[in-house]
Amino acid sequence: MRLNTLGGINLLLAAFAIVLGVAATALWPMINDVKTGETPQYPDIHPQRFAQPYDRVFNAALAAAGALRLDISAQDREQGEIRAVATTALLRFRDDVTITLRRDGASVEVNVRSRSRVGKGDFGTNARRIRRFQEELAKRL
Repeated sequence: MRLNTLGGINLLLAAFAIVLGVAATALWPMINDVKTGETPQYPDIHPQRFAQPYDRVFNAALAAAGALRLDISAQDREQGEIRAVATTALLRFRDDVTITLRRDGASVEVNVRSRSRVGKGDFGTNARRIRRFQEELAKRL
């Protein structure tokens, strides 16, 4: 009798996992690479522009990345690039984040790319990360 009960529970768990997977794909696109202004699946994620001095925006971007607990692996102020690694809380996946800054007349344009190293879908993690970074950066400027 116990064997049948365990088999039934395993069957229910498998069915739940399948339903959860189908629901997840309906909610989030099956992509793992999101970049501001270049990912049609997230048309709301655009580059940010700030009418601030370049160095101030760069410093604020570094601070915003730190506030989000991104592990800064490289930074090049002259090239306008910050490279970082984000580690997901649940399964400890490591994702690559690149923040680029470009002078555009009197303003600075900030682009962000967040890309998962593993898997074909990220359940919206990269898009959420970019949105959080943009919110944090806007607060600082």
